[in-house]
Amino acid sequence: MTRRDMLKNSAMVSLALSSSLSSLKAAGAINDIQLIPHATHFGPFIAKVKDGKFVEVLKSPQDKNPSVMIESMIDRVYTDSRVKYPCVRKGFLEGKNNPHMRGREPFVRVDWDTALELVAQKIKATPRENIYNAAYGGWGHVGRLHNANSVAGRFFNIALGGAVGTDGEYSNGAAGRVNSDIIGDMEVYSQQTTHEQIIKHTKVYVMWGADLFKCNRIDYVVPNHLNDTYYPQYKQAGIRFICIDPYYNESAQMFDAQWIKIRPNTDVALMLGLMHYLYTSGKYDKAFIETYTDGFDKFLPYLLGQSDGVAKDIAWASKITELSESSIKDLADLFVSQRTFIAGNWAMQRAQYGEQADWGLIALASMIGQIGLPGGGVGFSMHYAGGGQANSGYTTTPGLSQGRNRVGFSIPASRISECILNPGKSINFKGRVITFPEIKMIYCCGATLLGHHPNTNELIRAIRSVDTVVVHEPWWTPMAKMADVVFPSTCTLERDDITSGGTYSRNVIYAMRKVIEPTYEHRDDFEIFADLSKKLGGEELYNRYTGGMSYMEWIEKFYNSSSGVNFKDFETFWRDGFVEFDIDKEAYEYVRHADFRADPIANKLATQSGKIQFFVDKFQKADLVDFKGHLMWFEPEEYLGSAESKDYPFHLLTPHPRYRVHSQLDNTWVRGMYKIQGREPVVINTQDAARLGIKHGEVVEVYNKRGAVLAGAFVTDFIREGVVQIQEGAWYDPQNPDDALPRCNAGSCNVLTSSRPTSRWAQATSVNTCLVGIRKLGKDEVLEPYKSSSAPQIIGA
Repeated sequence: MTRRDMLKNSAMVSLALSSSLSSLKAAGAINDIQLIPHATHFGPFIAKVKDGKFVEVLKSPQDKNPSVMIESMIDRVYTDSRVKYPCVRKGFLEGKNNPHMRGREPFVRVDWDTALELVAQKIKATPRENIYNAAYGGWGHVGRLHNANSVAGRFFNIALGGAVGTDGEYSNGAAGRVNSDIIGDMEVYSQQTTHEQIIKHTKVYVMWGADLFKCNRIDYVVPNHLNDTYYPQYKQAGIRFICIDPYYNESAQMFDAQWIKIRPNTDVALMLGLMHYLYTSGKYDKAFIETYTDGFDKFLPYLLGQSDGVAKDIAWASKITELSESSIKDLADLFVSQRTFIAGNWAMQRAQYGEQADWGLIALASMIGQIGLPGGGVGFSMHYAGGGQANSGYTTTPGLSQGRNRVGFSIPASRISECILNPGKSINFKGRVITFPEIKMIYCCGATLLGHHPNTNELIRAIRSVDTVVVHEPWWTPMAKMADVVFPSTCTLERDDITSGGTYSRNVIYAMRKVIEPTYEHRDDFEIFADLSKKLGGEELYNRYTGGMSYMEWIEKFYNSSSGVNFKDFETFWRDGFVEFDIDKEAYEYVRHADFRADPIANKLATQSGKIQFFVDKFQKADLVDFKGHLMWFEPEEYLGSAESKDYPFHLLTPHPRYRVHSQLDNTWVRGMYKIQGREPVVINTQDAARLGIKHGEVVEVYNKRGAVLAGAFVTDFIREGVVQIQEGAWYDPQNPDDALPRCNAGSCNVLTSSRPTSRWAQATSVNTCLVGIRKLGKDEVLEPYKSSSAPQIIGA
């Protein structure tokens, strides 16, 4: 798109908005109608506001295929699950030290000054080394000014000099700790080979656990859903698709992909079997290995079984993966005979020994020898945030500065429960030893621990062990119900902000204009922290926190700090709701690692040798039992075939949801599209369901030693026998909070998942290493109503 086209389109959009408003008035509608542009993780949209009330969601011209999720925005504002007033847990307000009552007793409505003063006094009484700032760089919301992680970090760093934070993430906690040493970059968030190059050159497209269509419904910033326009072109190009996954996902169905029904958690064994065959048959790319990789000679003895007596051949891989030897051989022959692109995923590394997953794909792609070729190689982000789209090259909006955290300790993301329950315990982490501090206060803004952390019952024990829990929330989430003090914060529709569009395209800046005034007693998180700053340090600290600037001054500053904004002045941008940048023709020709392949000396990787590493010295020197200097197969402690499978015969997968961003939207009407009798679906194979006497649409109990949930049976042939699937993010709803292990009425999968770390190196989450049993409910068992999104009892409301 040329700059002239962009300006023309911008004018057309502005004219369209004006024309729409004029036509409404001409039709005799009430004059007080506004069309207001806004943007979210689900896409941009135009809000129709009548008499001050948000009444309709209209399509934005930037969204190429709007998601149904965008239709739930109205419900986010007017749902009964809104936190309407500042609330304090009854016992906490009365001065009783009864943390075990969190989630078990009513709240009391208080005024803002009482709530702020109570929290300020608790902060003053708690050393910063004992406060856990539970906001982290997650999916709070897309705004740059009101980003929950930023406003919370700015408060703690400016007001207190810091607090204990979170190290790493849940999405890519394992891969993020090893990939940079293997291939010089995390890769999981890197620019991907463009769709144009895939369509033109790729002959075989391997979706190794990746679900392109489903996961691209959302974006870390604002999605444009442009990928949806490319997928029909993939089919027209005649690309052969292969799905290596225990679940025949939506994308596989769309592309009519060949289904490789692999046994869960055995992907690395399959990769090793493929590599062993390629090496012993002489079909691997020896020139690529010699020119572009390092340490192959140190890996080869393990692959061939010379170091441990076990050759990782096709027969060995077949036994572990439960795939036929012939199918493994056929895959290897196909990959080296055709231009092959391997689309990796993030789920495999969220399993025990997950560090090996991406390493295995990188090693396999190296032996195939197509890394850096158009349409070949490996990519880990084609399923995420518009992966494969060409990049504008522009710098989009910056965020709020947070200052410096002087505490100097952060909890590895998946170790939160372990840390809180075991102060003083030392663990290995990234090749060094760290010691857990004592956590006395949990401060949670814009993130819900009970939504994303594994082993819910263990986490609840941890939450009930600290002195104070403070939560900012627009809604009564499960985490808010476990708090001592709840501040009612605005949602994005009740405040002005600014953001960018397209994690990979980076070609749009959006005005997130306030759609309606805040309802009830909601305040912005920024304002809440500014008020707390005043309580702690008076006007001086208040001004340091706010920077002496208004919201619109901050927003205009962010806008003017972006490159390319000379296309529109700020006033025009704010009126139109967006500015869109050009994308150069050359950007559509981008191939991942093409420069490295062209000249590995001039464009060396940021690894120990400048090449792709089959062996990493510092990994070996760490001398860990569960992570070594080269790629290895480690048998999971909990998977099909292990001792626990006798009691829990199903492997549970917990993928990203189709109609949510993690837990977001589980309190809106959109959940009615997929819930079964109000519960999260459990996908089960037709034959497995028949053996258990389970019919499609029935509510069943899914259980293991960590807990139990009720879920709705979704019976299908699109999942491997012995495997079940529950999407993550359902709002936790304990049937009886007084039980030691309450059964969740809503089907929250993290009641079942383990907090076991991937390894002693990354200490990341291993939620996809999980076994469960399934039980058909008896005829006399009464199902309680689903109530996870309802407000708790509030005295004085």
